[in-house]
Amino acid sequence: MRKVKHKVLIFSIFYSFINLHYAQVGIGTNNPQGALHVDGAKDNATSGTPTPTQVSNDVIISKTTGFIGVGVLNPQVKLDMRSAGAENSLGLGTTNMSASDAAAGAVRYDVVNTPVGAKIEVSDGSVWNKAYIAPQKAVVVVRKVSSQSIPASTATTIINWNEVRDMSNSFTPSTGEFVAPRDGTYTFLLTFNLNGAVINDGSRVESQFYNPATNTVLASVYKTFGQSMTGTADDANSTRSTQAGGSSTVTLTLTAGTRVSVRLFHNLTSSAISLRVTSNSSDPANPDDGFNNLTIIEH
Repeated sequence: MRKVKHKVLIFSIFYSFINLHYAQVGIGTNNPQGALHVDGAKDNATSGTPTPTQVSNDVIISKTTGFIGVGVLNPQVKLDMRSAGAENSLGLGTTNMSASDAAAGAVRYDVVNTPVGAKIEVSDGSVWNKAYIAPQKAVVVVRKVSSQSIPASTATTIINWNEVRDMSNSFTPSTGEFVAPRDGTYTFLLTFNLNGAVINDGSRVESQFYNPATNTVLASVYKTFGQSMTGTADDANSTRSTQAGGSSTVTLTLTAGTRVSVRLFHNLTSSAISLRVTSNSSDPANPDDGFNNLTIIEH
């Protein structure tokens, strides 16, 4: 009789071991979805698959791969944090370990090294290397499709541009003002064209690249006009309308936050002349399309 009891006890222990071996452990939930499932907010349903919002506060170890999901029901990598919640950042600390001791692939947040300040570093097994992310360089392309009058002998900022592209959100079309997003070198390319007028001999158009904050002309480009159709003997005393236009390219070294606007100055006539713009900006074949453009490129 005693011998039978021993057999029953051994079988019971073995059966319990088998159950534990294949068990899913739930903490805060009676409905675990992995080998280990911690329901942080205790908001999962008692049956069925929890919703992405419910899972977003859970930690799950996959019963098939052993991968860890933080807010993720089916982790696809060894540590998967791509949950439906918004708090998916990964916190890193610093370490005094050498790169070789930490081994290749280790990552740290270094707050000590100067002069560059705090940064992420990755070990290649020999040295800690700074993780560098290149910023989005400024690329601005704008054109004029609305009329603007340029008074004589008065430097006038070109405003109300039509924006084609602004990669760094650093240009304000309504004011025509560019703000350098960081210290660096920037190239400005301006093309301009004015409506026809009988222009003065020896007159000029000046493109100015101007800082409105300091009231300073950073660079300027002149285009001069010599003998024109103004009724002199060599043109049979006739007076004819002439279109003044040109292009200007300057490269400036700017500090972050420097403001630059483009201005035009002319003494072609004694009165204002309007920029030549299209009457139909949606038609690229319009003969007045594309004459006034500004491109800004950060190097």
